[in-house]
Amino acid sequence: MLFKTQNYHQIQYLGDNRVTQDCIIALANLLQTHSELEFALLLSCDNYHGFVIQDHHENFYVIRSGFTSGYSGEGPKGLAKALVLLEKHQIEVEEINTTSKLLDKLNQAILSDQDINTFLKTPAIRPLRLADYIYPFQEQLNKVRPIKSYYPLELPYAILDDRIFDLALLFKSDPDAALLKAYKRLEDIVRTRTDIKESNSKLFSQAFTLSTSPLTWDAPDKAEIIGRANLFIGTYQAFRNARAHRESIENKLQMYREFLLINELFILESEAIDNLVSSNTGNQNF
Repeated sequence: MLFKTQNYHQIQYLGDNRVTQDCIIALANLLQTHSELEFALLLSCDNYHGFVIQDHHENFYVIRSGFTSGYSGEGPKGLAKALVLLEKHQIEVEEINTTSKLLDKLNQAILSDQDINTFLKTPAIRPLRLADYIYPFQEQLNKVRPIKSYYPLELPYAILDDRIFDLALLFKSDPDAALLKAYKRLEDIVRTRTDIKESNSKLFSQAFTLSTSPLTWDAPDKAEIIGRANLFIGTYQAFRNARAHRESIENKLQMYREFLLINELFILESEAIDNLVSSNTGNQNF
């Protein structure tokens, strides 16, 4: 939820102070979806910690105090992961001491504008202790669960070809079906444009790779055209055939990558133009 405080600050509260994992996932979601974050305050009270993060527009995002320090449990490990995530996104982090009263207000989502100003005016802790929070868990961070796995797996709708947007929605519930439908739909589109009766990689080979192929691209270099054509052929040979001939391929991350690869083929197909080379020049490869 987004709250407006008494004067001008807007605050969005994220995470659950009782669940460290929830706070890490909330932070990863924030980092992926907000590109204008610029500064983070680590609020520390005894061995409890939360974050206040500011963007370019002086909006504030609060991660509740689901982090702890001083022992070897999930809370301190979560704090190390949060600091590593912020570091990866090149967001400056400073640590300040705060009171239990203010930390309680943060967790209850009732911070005032004055409270935010109090945080901003509090001197940063020196010497820096951030590395001390990370060091005990350095070797574990990439062994148990890679940091990047906390980012949400989502298709970027803004870059999807409109012709498979409905399949992107289907992807949420049945990714395998969405992928197979996308492959078939692309073949149908190319067959309709070219009147070639082949399917799979043979279709794209005849549609794009011959000097007399019906489709090409307006590119200054023939190697670029060949490279685009080979993307179609290689994708169908490497991914579509495996998916069509195996009962189940359920690697979730691979499915997302595969859908974005098919999306790129749809975009390339939309950019293809009619090849004006006369058919009597012979069926020679580029």
